[in-house]
Amino acid sequence: MSKNYEGGCHCGAVRYTGTKDPELTFYCHCNDCQRTSGSPFSMELMVERNSVQFSGELSSYVVVGDSGSPVTRFFCPKCSSGMYLDCDADPDYLFLKVGSLDDASWVTPQMHIFTSAKQPWVQINDGLPQYEKMPDD
Repeated sequence: MSKNYEGGCHCGAVRYTGTKDPELTFYCHCNDCQRTSGSPFSMELMVERNSVQFSGELSSYVVVGDSGSPVTRFFCPKCSSGMYLDCDADPDYLFLKVGSLDDASWVTPQMHIFTSAKQPWVQINDGLPQYEKMPDD
């Protein structure tokens, strides 16, 4: 990808622009992502913190993630769309929700993480690497 990407919440009150390619794209099967997405996994982009600019008001709350570190989840206070995660374990990055992109057709997933929490009826047949937790590297 060589251009900026844009996204926002469902109601349009929050918008963002990203100016750098993601470091990583992945499916997350952790329990928190299952609950907040209402689906068996979430897909996310790991992006440099200073490469994304947000406009509009965001609300947040903090939980302890499956990694054992605090995770702040940001969402639109009007429509409750999840926008991104801020993980203490990765202070230089934000984790954008792929579903919030205006155009996600360019996203190519690279791995599955937290497969230890994967629903037993989810079949992974895409050949991507799978990690029971978050990989160290």
